[in-house]
Amino acid sequence: MLHELEQVLADRRTSDPAQSYTAALLTDPVLVQRKIMEEAFEFCLELNKTSNDAARTAEEAADLIYHVMVGLVGAGVTLDEVLSVLEGRRK
Repeated sequence: MLHELEQVLADRRTSDPAQSYTAALLTDPVLVQRKIMEEAFEFCLELNKTSNDAARTAEEAADLIYHVMVGLVGAGVTLDEVLSVLEGRRK
């Protein structure tokens, strides 16, 4: 699924930023950075609630993952490179 998302995001590089939210993010590194910070904050707020709503937490996690993936595509970093780093950290 994440590899498919990565491909869709890469394909959006050629889309009109006025017509595609993803294309707009890919053309504005500051915007995607701000969105990642916003989504990370919202995810953390969900995790900190005394009564955790699993569906809402999953939604916030999905938003964060999406924006991180946009940031990676925009930076030219592949998902496989990230997975390789994680694999190297596994003990």
